[in-house]
Amino acid sequence: MNDSLRILTQRILKLPTVPPVADKIIQLVSSKASVVNSIVETIETDPAISAKVISFANAAFFRTGQPVTIIQDAVMKIGFDNVKSIALGIALLTLFKGKQDTDEGGYHNINRHSIVVGVFSKEIVDFMGWKNHEDIFTNGLLHDLGLMVMNAFFPEIYAGIEDKFKTGMSFPDAENEVCGFTHGEIGAWLADKWNLPNNMCEVIRYHHNPSLSSSTAAAIVHLADIIAIRRGFSPMSSVGFEGPLDIAVMRLLGMNEERIEQFESGIEEIIAMGGNMWL
Repeated sequence: MNDSLRILTQRILKLPTVPPVADKIIQLVSSKASVVNSIVETIETDPAISAKVISFANAAFFRTGQPVTIIQDAVMKIGFDNVKSIALGIALLTLFKGKQDTDEGGYHNINRHSIVVGVFSKEIVDFMGWKNHEDIFTNGLLHDLGLMVMNAFFPEIYAGIEDKFKTGMSFPDAENEVCGFTHGEIGAWLADKWNLPNNMCEVIRYHHNPSLSSSTAAAIVHLADIIAIRRGFSPMSSVGFEGPLDIAVMRLLGMNEERIEQFESGIEEIIAMGGNMWL
């Protein structure tokens, strides 16, 4: 941790604690005891999170099956890993809702963007036919955890970064000039405090520069992040927030420009399938 980040985090007098639902899911996953019934029962203890999981399960981009009304049916329809990922991500993101009474729009923009990146990350994995990316939905949902922290606890810094960005400075450069670190770094710091899996911490830290990581998940989320912003789902109010595509994506994912364009050509259908989820 650099000195600027250490000094700033010491100003957070009351660090958000992991909700019981999320904490239990993390424990079950870490202990490799994540049997379906245990996590289903855990999710069902929180009606708000249960409702959100069911809402996702009924979204058209999952394409198959009949509408569901209970978590067990959601598992049958969209799979255990998707249910687990949605519940964990939503439980953690909602911790920041209402932290700034005057900036509900800031939370909304980041939250909506995070959900879209989670969906797009999953779609990239499905498009490429990859396996062993069970947590990619969660990685996408939590990639901008650092923006949530900044918006919730340091709104003056958050506004200052956006002002610098509006002058034409790149977003990472604006962050480093205003506060000396990036939202990826502060997000990874909080993820570590919460004892999230190491692979999630790495994605959060390197989602803007996957070339500094060997993680294919970081590259997937990086690509999903850029595509989401290109389609109007920016985490900030500024237009053109997205940065350049890190060319390491091609190497890490074994994709070329043609494959990326092919994926993007079908993304409007995915957006349409999301319906009211994007509001």
